[in-house]
Amino acid sequence: MEIIKTRALSGELYFPAALAAKGAALVIMSSSAGVCDVRERFYARFFAAKGYTAFVVDSFGPRGIKETLSDQSRIADEDMEKDAYAAYAHLKDNGMVDPERIAVMGVSRGGSIALHTALAARRAWFSRPKNDFAAHICLVPPCYMQQRYPGVSGRPILFMLAGKDDFTGVEQARLYAERMREHGADITLLTYPEAHHAWEATGKLVYLPLAENYSSSLFWIEDDGRISGVSGEKSMTRQEFFRRRERWRVLGAHAGGGNAALKSQAAADIAVFLEERGIVPV
Repeated sequence: MEIIKTRALSGELYFPAALAAKGAALVIMSSSAGVCDVRERFYARFFAAKGYTAFVVDSFGPRGIKETLSDQSRIADEDMEKDAYAAYAHLKDNGMVDPERIAVMGVSRGGSIALHTALAARRAWFSRPKNDFAAHICLVPPCYMQQRYPGVSGRPILFMLAGKDDFTGVEQARLYAERMREHGADITLLTYPEAHHAWEATGKLVYLPLAENYSSSLFWIEDDGRISGVSGEKSMTRQEFFRRRERWRVLGAHAGGGNAALKSQAAADIAVFLEERGIVPV
């Protein structure tokens, strides 16, 4: 494992035992808890063992952030999207892997970032080329804010949802997936019926009393980045949304409660998704 620290990027780079020239890679974005051994590093080690290069991006540390569970306004999604693209550029520019076989994934907040990088309207904000990430893997992503126009890049997207998720919920993500399908997206949707949010943490289910929970709300993000309420809420900036958060936020949610079998199954399902689309190490 190599620590990466540059002006534009911070994270951990995991290499396979036998590094193949022009192999495949994963950019892994962190959840609201930040980079965790049980989650982001677990997936990095799992895929490195399968021959992938894995880049775990740390968006929080360089910005002095410990977590965003209790305050999602501490970092803008756009900043994390910039980090994801910087990680892609690092892998591409250093000739480590085939740039056509770099996927992006994340859990919860990181899952929403993986999804954002597939959306045409948001990609335009960063002047992205037609193709960069080969696939987008989104584990339990919060989908309370959805692009009003959900056109996508054309690369495959995997949603992985927890049937008992009371944190980011399930129905919003299913709605978003369906809306994207209507615009031609290649969507695979997997649901683990007995799983809770952030199932990578095994053992006892934990209640997080200060977790910001928007799972019962739904907002549109306009092409210019402003936010509108589906029920007619006046258009507002992101800053205005969080200043008024008491109107639609509740506190508290459950997380964890997973087990080794579920964790292994989820990782294996991601591997199958990648392999079926030719995103393989050699």
